[in-house]
Amino acid sequence: MARQSSSAESVSERRKYVRATLVGSALVSPQSGAKGFTAVLNNVNKIGAGLHSKETLPIGAKITVSLAFLDPDRVEQQEKLNATVAWAKPWEKGILLGVVWDDLVTKEKNRWLYYYLEETLKSTD
Repeated sequence: MARQSSSAESVSERRKYVRATLVGSALVSPQSGAKGFTAVLNNVNKIGAGLHSKETLPIGAKITVSLAFLDPDRVEQQEKLNATVAWAKPWEKGILLGVVWDDLVTKEKNRWLYYYLEETLKSTD
């Protein structure tokens, strides 16, 4: 019984994180060793992201998502986040994927994504 309540708690916990629109290319690499593919990132927050691609992945698949950011000097900075596929559904142009990061995005671990989210969500308040 305690397990169910913690599950319900995590759902409401997830909903408090506003998603920021971040459209860009991402590299999705299955941790199983299968061939990676490119996807388009649609939105992101500190606990996950929404992507679309031509490829699909099974729910529960462990993946690494690589994102690139330009720093203030216009130098590309890459971040890799480990994630789990939460859902996948067909879409007119391919597949929509919802992924949950294995670890919450933090300033220490994911500097560029963290600052992007901080700045973007600050401007929507």
